[in-house]
Amino acid sequence: MFAGAVFSLPIGIPYWALLLDSLRTTLLMILKFTSVFATFFVGWRFIYAIFRAKPKKPIHWMIVDIRNSLQRYVKLVDGTICFVALAVLANTFTLLKNLISDFVPFFLDPTFAELDRMLHGGFDVWILLWPVFGYPFVTTVINVAYHIWFLLIYLLAFVAAYDRRDPERGMVYLVAFALTFIIGGNVLATLFSSVGPVYFEAFGFGDTFSEQVHKLESLNEISPVWALNVHKILLTNYNTEGVIRGISAMPSMHVASSVLMALFAFRYSRWLGWAFTVFALVIQIASVHLAWHYAVDGYFGALVALVCWYVAKILTEKFYLGSVGLQSASLAT
Repeated sequence: MFAGAVFSLPIGIPYWALLLDSLRTTLLMILKFTSVFATFFVGWRFIYAIFRAKPKKPIHWMIVDIRNSLQRYVKLVDGTICFVALAVLANTFTLLKNLISDFVPFFLDPTFAELDRMLHGGFDVWILLWPVFGYPFVTTVINVAYHIWFLLIYLLAFVAAYDRRDPERGMVYLVAFALTFIIGGNVLATLFSSVGPVYFEAFGFGDTFSEQVHKLESLNEISPVWALNVHKILLTNYNTEGVIRGISAMPSMHVASSVLMALFAFRYSRWLGWAFTVFALVIQIASVHLAWHYAVDGYFGALVALVCWYVAKILTEKFYLGSVGLQSASLAT
């Protein structure tokens, strides 16, 4: 918040007004997620009461059961405060991302494009992917996965904030999440200022990736490739100083956050962890195939996520678990 407020002053961005809008949106999101979870949970406990518990007083049993479950599994107050704090983080992240080119003009795209070729046998990576994924329906499915990311990142943050069964599990994810977006999405994105293949020509680096964009447009005539519309909207917002106008390729935050989600999912179960690992791999492929990123953006994003996860585990063990232990000991006394 301090960084966002300071950097917004010289350029006249209404940081606090934007923050209030973000908080309103977040509170509505909390209500939506809560209503969905509550509906499924009440339905599940109702079925359990009918077929397993078979209580003599169903309504009384349901009230007691829901109250006990909330006390055992859900952090209502802490979770809400935490989720609102994430909204503040997201608002500041967006603002600082919008200002990347004001701090450091985009300049590293030719370097990253060449690094991609060096690591992949002299080829642009999209060319290697195209024989496998360059089909209309396949590209649409990949694009759907790329959009599902927006839902999953909020959903897992919601679970981490409210699930009280394993305090360490949620705290590690949330700290790693904050570190990844601050360090990766703001600090490193500014130092490695770049726009990605889709904007390579628009920002004066040449027409190296024009063929890829044209091929995606051809696929879009058969099956929808929604990324193309987002490409245009983001560039228009950048040129007209719209609210969401931040362009940044290195590191890929889609990949970084997907790796975090996979690490978090492994803390619940192995099969869920592997499912999210496959999803992270699909996001890596999609980021290149849809012309958003160079492959190295994703590789570096994954590395940033792994490092932030490791640091988050150390911080949680040192500053959080100790305090939880002291609180438990105090209550027991």
